[in-house]
Amino acid sequence: MKRRTFIKASVAAGVGAAVPDLLSALAARAAPSGVSSRANAAKSQPLPWQREVPLREAAQSVVLERTLSPTNPLPDSGGFGVGAAMTVNSLKMRTTIWGPPQRITISLNKNNVWDRRLNTRSLQAPTLQEIIDGAFSPANKGFEGRATDSQRPRGYGYLLKEGGFYDGYRQPFEYPMPCMKPVGQIILGIDPLAGAEAPKLTQSCANGVVKLQASRDNVKVSVDYVLGMTSNIYAIRGRLAGIHTPAWLRLYRHRDTAHMRYMNADGTAYTRPGTEADKAFNSPMEPPTSGKDGRFFWIRQKMPAEKTFPLGFEYVLMGLVTTPGTVNLDTVEGKTNLGTPPPDRDIAAAPGAAATATFTPEAEQNLEALITIVTTMDGPDVLALAKQRLTEAEAASFEGVVKENADWWNRFYDRRENGRVFHGLSGAQCSDDIRALYRSYTDSHGGGTKTDMRDYECSASYGLPERDVQPWTSAPCYNEIFTTPRFVRNWADSEDMWKQLVWHWMAAAKDNARDMFGMPGMFITHGYLPPVKPDKYVHTTITLELCLETMAQLIKPAWDEWDYGGDVKYLRKECYPLMREMALFYAAYARKGDDGYYHIIPSMEPERWGFYYQFARNKDVISSLCMFRWGLNRAAEAAEVLGVDADLRQQWRQIAAQIVPYATWDTANGPEYCAIRGVEPKHLPGDHFGEAAMYPAILADEINLDSPQAQKDMMVRTVHALQSSGTSGSTLLLLGQTAVGRRRPGDDSEALLNSRSGRIHLFPVVPQADEVAFRNFQARGGFLVCACKKADGAYYVEIQARRDNRCQLMNPWSGQPVEIHDVGQRQPVPFQLDTRSGECLIFAMTAGQKVVVERR
Repeated sequence: MKRRTFIKASVAAGVGAAVPDLLSALAARAAPSGVSSRANAAKSQPLPWQREVPLREAAQSVVLERTLSPTNPLPDSGGFGVGAAMTVNSLKMRTTIWGPPQRITISLNKNNVWDRRLNTRSLQAPTLQEIIDGAFSPANKGFEGRATDSQRPRGYGYLLKEGGFYDGYRQPFEYPMPCMKPVGQIILGIDPLAGAEAPKLTQSCANGVVKLQASRDNVKVSVDYVLGMTSNIYAIRGRLAGIHTPAWLRLYRHRDTAHMRYMNADGTAYTRPGTEADKAFNSPMEPPTSGKDGRFFWIRQKMPAEKTFPLGFEYVLMGLVTTPGTVNLDTVEGKTNLGTPPPDRDIAAAPGAAATATFTPEAEQNLEALITIVTTMDGPDVLALAKQRLTEAEAASFEGVVKENADWWNRFYDRRENGRVFHGLSGAQCSDDIRALYRSYTDSHGGGTKTDMRDYECSASYGLPERDVQPWTSAPCYNEIFTTPRFVRNWADSEDMWKQLVWHWMAAAKDNARDMFGMPGMFITHGYLPPVKPDKYVHTTITLELCLETMAQLIKPAWDEWDYGGDVKYLRKECYPLMREMALFYAAYARKGDDGYYHIIPSMEPERWGFYYQFARNKDVISSLCMFRWGLNRAAEAAEVLGVDADLRQQWRQIAAQIVPYATWDTANGPEYCAIRGVEPKHLPGDHFGEAAMYPAILADEINLDSPQAQKDMMVRTVHALQSSGTSGSTLLLLGQTAVGRRRPGDDSEALLNSRSGRIHLFPVVPQADEVAFRNFQARGGFLVCACKKADGAYYVEIQARRDNRCQLMNPWSGQPVEIHDVGQRQPVPFQLDTRSGECLIFAMTAGQKVVVERR
């Protein structure tokens, strides 16, 4: 097929002066002063948020349901893959409930419980010049970096000048650390329930309380669990009937098995060639211990010493049975068959430590117990702190933890009233998805918890319980951050993990830009940065570090928080410093060629190809091109708002304007965008789900609803060529098309409000017959928008500005006259129509101003 270059047209949404004849027509059709009868009719019916019950009230009757899985401890939500165990999370802990009825088991992870040891080679990296020398060395002539079964890289290192491919992080071996580690198990043992039918579990969306009932013959057990959202206290309350044999509550932790990847089980001999040379940092973890003191019982685990915690990081999982009566405590170490065996055979067979509280119920008896986890991050004396916490929790009892959660969830649901979606035109019941809202406090990348890298916390969807070896070092993947829809939905609070990660690593990333590239700014990109002391940048995948768009993708949530939220103080203090360092690096890295364009060489397509001889497939990758342009332009825009760095913003804009045009691929139906010049766009089953050719739309916001039709058509053809990718449906939606299999409106926030171009489009991808509304969605420029739609169109539109700005709203009633006025006022707000479409209403707003837009 022929290949040609497509010269990108300007995508700026230019706005001209008012069109006199259109304004005259509107004035002629305008009703006399006051509001039209149609508007009055709309006002007469209650708005959805006036008639539907509050979320905190609706949540009282909503539960998550699951049958207790006897063998599968993996979470049923928020995981990489599907598990069968009910997920019970707090802000810092990810736990699951599973096991047979006679051994109901809670498996625990906490997002700061890590083995933080580093492969010493992760602190070393080749310079850019060394990477160039290796790629152009005749010794590597013909080298191709693609895997054999997909378009992914076949390795993650780089080419050596003397010839060959080298990956110091994985040669001789990729060690299973740094890595999140399982905390342990909480097991409720009731032997007479052996053989009972697996009970149903319910989890309240109002307070997180999990309930189950199990029975066999005359034995009946009812157990409630609650995990404190902020206290990380696990409270257990049970009613036991018909039991005449001892029941028990056990805390258990197996001995870590990760070293068995390269050593024998005892940790006395190396079995993997080359690993003995790394014995300074790859020794086995110490075995867990157990203990008891008075009414307290615990297990304890210490991690190996490393630079972040030179004396070693440790935690204690401590329990306290608060039920009156005789409770016997027992501890054991170094024994097998103490815990509930997970599918991992090494863990199931490993010895471990257990602390068990045993009691014999009398007739019908209640059981109440409290368990907490305390780590080195909480203080040096973990045992004393754990005892103190449990003593305080005992005074508040089970109901105290329930109240803690109810208060937290009430505040949370009140916050989620902003961004709420309503379906239908009548009814008082909540029509939004409470179950989805219940999980919305965190990004799924964070493994269901709220992480803060600055507090040495990190987790990911694939950091799972009952695993000593976690894929991708338990850290989130930085090239899968497509979070703008969450900012539209007004869920910015769920995305703060990204800016915290960048702030934690910024100083080291600045050193990295200097040392590896000899450039200003910072270089933070794809890799798996662990929650460690950031005195030295950690390199885990040199190949993917050349996916240069990743830095902008990682910082874009911070930009969206400003762009959609409109807080200038946030822009100055938290966003622009990141944008500036990124732009300094991007401006230095882009090099002007003889053709007058700025090129980005080398650059790597996201999770594709790997290194090629002479960078044959490592030049001007579309994802790098579009995100360099995005980063430079947005940094310049931010600097202009703040009135700083005038010389830099001029330079950034000049470079952005001269970045080389995107490559295309000709087809019988017309040209398509391609990620690399000369490479046909296609998606194979084993490829990464994110397609770089779609990034100008899904990430850079360049190709949008207001782009020239030729650009939109080309992107649509590109999506169809790559339709099996995970980004295809979202990209089509952003261009105003409904993709097959998409969910109902509200699940895709930008089907309801799309402002990627800077213009606010209401209900751009909603079927005409649908009756749907939303409250306080966010639009670019710092606007809050409420809108309601029925079958014949919108019937209520309200916009509030959170900073002084010009609002651009596409007429919700195309071709018909409208009126804009302040809420509660009759005086019209003046507006203009743009010269291009004649449908965009343009009007100035001041911070705090709220207007209603009505059809006359």
